[in-house]
Amino acid sequence: MFDYEIKIAETKQEKEAAFRLRFDVFKKELGCSFSSESLETDIYDNYCDHLIVIDRTKNLVVGTYRLLLGSRVNPKIGFYSEKIFDIKNIKKLKEEKLELSRSCIHQDYREGIIIHLLWNGIAKYIKENSVRYVFGSVRLNSIQPQDVSNSFSLIKQKYYAPLKFRVYPLKKCGFKELDKKLKITEHKEVFLKLPALVKGYLRSGVKICGEPAWNPDFGSVVFFILLDIENMSNKYRRHFLNL
Repeated sequence: MFDYEIKIAETKQEKEAAFRLRFDVFKKELGCSFSSESLETDIYDNYCDHLIVIDRTKNLVVGTYRLLLGSRVNPKIGFYSEKIFDIKNIKKLKEEKLELSRSCIHQDYREGIIIHLLWNGIAKYIKENSVRYVFGSVRLNSIQPQDVSNSFSLIKQKYYAPLKFRVYPLKKCGFKELDKKLKITEHKEVFLKLPALVKGYLRSGVKICGEPAWNPDFGSVVFFILLDIENMSNKYRRHFLNL
């Protein structure tokens, strides 16, 4: 029987446990190239809160998300997303913003409850900090041009954000093989091939704000996502925000 706790990491040990989980998932599983030998961390971590799920039966951190409020951003460093995208239109938004990044779950705990607990934790954080906009990037499972182009075609037809929220991949991060003119008709088939996390985001009311980009840190193709809490789907608002 599992006994889980969802919280913001408070101690050095709890934060290092989150960084260790990130290392295990991103380095050992995904093969990302990080210089550290046991922890995955960067300069942005100093300005973030780290949401963690703890399996108290094993005293083990099994899930984490990195949370960065717009009101806490170091202006000399900015958001992590700015390493990949030009997000000046997002930064112009006056209401409180929250960037999500570095989400990962221990390989033995991916049955669904952990992501549910993490989303509950994020919802609580959103309410406590009066957040209006939530954003970040999501990774596709494939880097094949056809797969990426199919996903982008679906997004443009059904999940694209208004122009005022548009972001643009930095020149060094552009996905050059993208077929921008492709127009798919098998929407359901393409949707079902998206990663589970991406499908969950889109169902909640998330919009995609521009073309895909190449994330050199992870060797993956990513889309920039934005959720306006006021436009969140009613089902998700009731379930996670009690609104």
